[in-house]
Amino acid sequence: MAGPQTLLDGALARRLERLTLVSRKRLIGQGQGDRRSLRKGSSLEFADYRHYVEGDDPARVDWNIYSRTDTLFVRLYEEEEVLNVHVLVDASRSMDWGEPAKLQYARRVAAALGYVALNASNRLYIWPLNATASVYGPAWGRGRAGAMLAFVEDFRPAQTTTPIVFGTPPSQPDLEQSVGTFTNRAGGLVVLISDMLSPTWEKALTRLGSRAPEVVVLHVLSPQELRPTLGGDVRLIDRESGAAVSVTLNNDAIRLYGQRLTEWRRTIESFCARHGMGYVPIDTATPLETLVFDTLRRRGVVR
Repeated sequence: MAGPQTLLDGALARRLERLTLVSRKRLIGQGQGDRRSLRKGSSLEFADYRHYVEGDDPARVDWNIYSRTDTLFVRLYEEEEVLNVHVLVDASRSMDWGEPAKLQYARRVAAALGYVALNASNRLYIWPLNATASVYGPAWGRGRAGAMLAFVEDFRPAQTTTPIVFGTPPSQPDLEQSVGTFTNRAGGLVVLISDMLSPTWEKALTRLGSRAPEVVVLHVLSPQELRPTLGGDVRLIDRESGAAVSVTLNNDAIRLYGQRLTEWRRTIESFCARHGMGYVPIDTATPLETLVFDTLRRRGVVR
């Protein structure tokens, strides 16, 4: 099994340290450690450093470190406001397909966003949906990066034990049911990474929206799904349900498929816009660096 170092190399990790996740709503939380206004005084306990970003208070810059490294860092304290970041990774059967595979790509995206969150001292949770593991976190601080990467690499799609009856493949929970395993009592930012290949995607997003003040949908599809090639007579099998259908992949079929695909993605994007959610369509052929530092920056997910 590939190790966690395959998710993020050192050069990319160093670049990620200069990013922060964007929370537009910045809701005030309740209780110890939730997002609060910054308080000053001797009761604040030093916790960590992070890179300076535009808008930070210059009084919080550690000038001693700057004189040694020529790099700006700001001090973080236990009593500061902390953003809760929940990364939900769809590990359903349809995600374990494509070249590059959507699930492995989703792991890398989750690892990158998790690394950004930990480095910025956000409180991080990672929720694999339809997987053998339940949840990672809460994790806080850059020292947890190694454990986070190992968790993201290690979880596996859940294997159903339902017996096959009369040749019908066992089914697995749909997206709405899977999202039901996510519990959020602390507010914050929720990022869902999924191919959305579920008839219940609308109900799933509605449920997420009822449990989180801010939701971003990263809609991942493989090149084979986005740009299918001519294949003559083929038999397509739904990896979620096992249902099969025979089709002829000629020019007309591919053109119609492209139209339906565009309409479907626009429908999801429109739903997200109406409900105040972010939406980012993603091609898994896109290099991770390009996705993070170009696409996600332009879409306001990171800065």
